[in-house]
Amino acid sequence: MASRGALLASLLLVALAFSSIQATDVPVFVWGKQSVTYVPALAKYTNSEFSALIDSQVSQGTFTVVFAEEKLSTEDFTQCRLKTQTCFRNLAKVERKTYLPNVEEPLAVFEDASSDIQSVQLSDDGTLSERIVPKGGSVVIVNLSGDDFSSHDAIIGSLYNRLRAEFPDILAIYTGKTPSFRYTSLVRHRRQATPEETDAPPAHTFTVGNVFIVAYDKFLATGNEGAMTEFTFSSVAKNAENSTGDNLQIDFSGTGAELKMFFQLSGGSWTIVGINYQNEEYYVRPTVSVNQILSFHCNLLEYTTRDMKKNIAFEQIQLQPNWPATENEVFNRFGDAWYCVGFTTPGILSGLFLVLIFISIAALGITWMMDMRTMDRFDDPKGKTITVSSTE
Repeated sequence: MASRGALLASLLLVALAFSSIQATDVPVFVWGKQSVTYVPALAKYTNSEFSALIDSQVSQGTFTVVFAEEKLSTEDFTQCRLKTQTCFRNLAKVERKTYLPNVEEPLAVFEDASSDIQSVQLSDDGTLSERIVPKGGSVVIVNLSGDDFSSHDAIIGSLYNRLRAEFPDILAIYTGKTPSFRYTSLVRHRRQATPEETDAPPAHTFTVGNVFIVAYDKFLATGNEGAMTEFTFSSVAKNAENSTGDNLQIDFSGTGAELKMFFQLSGGSWTIVGINYQNEEYYVRPTVSVNQILSFHCNLLEYTTRDMKKNIAFEQIQLQPNWPATENEVFNRFGDAWYCVGFTTPGILSGLFLVLIFISIAALGITWMMDMRTMDRFDDPKGKTITVSSTE
């Protein structure tokens, strides 16, 4: 029992030591110098190693500005997003930058090394507690409060551009005082966008028994003046007369808008085989054909008449028909989504185009090399001079 207690005590001490080591590690962004920053090939950087790295980048005439968050971790750079973009858009645009994922107390380096240090507080309205005047050899620490990384990123970009215009020899650093992610807590503290900036749920959601679910933000159709006008559907129902076997018709009804969608089940996949809006057929392209257990999601699902004069479109739509095996089968939520994105993106096309150019150059070079022929006659210094006629 005594040996087991000693073992548990040792493990506890090791865990506490590990947590204390991780508690002071924060990420650091360094940019502003024209030269490429030297980065040691380590996963973690001690206080002395970070100090040596900074000393290699500054001189007596260098002005250093440090943007310090209250809490910052590596996970914040990947978790914080505004819809499809990162919260750190200005930092991402910096061409020459150095990213250190784990640095031990980076702010202590500036507090110990520089006697000319200024601490400035950033208020909630984006103003500074005092004006920053850049000068060589000085250090300014801008304290950022709160966890709105998007607004902090915008302030950092504008303030850095102003200071660089006033004093070109500048080194900028973005870091945190304490980490927001604790490895011992098994809980990730995620920094998300503010509630008004996050993705809102679909504005319209309809469930038709156990046979159909649809959710979308807007429905637009060509109006009387030729412009796209938003219409609202008040009800969605199954048309029992035209829904037989593997065929399903769903009717959307609203003020001034009547839409019919026709689905067909074939070979384990469901397909949209027809669209009728205001008693007018619409061209079913692109074809939507999805596995039976999957739903279909698209940012913009658009159809047009065959004369190309009228259009209808669903924004941010997700839908899924269902052919239940029994009448009592529950169908009240979407399956995994199949997104309306092509397999060939602009990046893939650009890569294939470059590969085609390289292959053409290589083939042309190899063809020229294969066409090279050695001389079949040689000049004899003791004999008659070789003459080559134009016909040869």
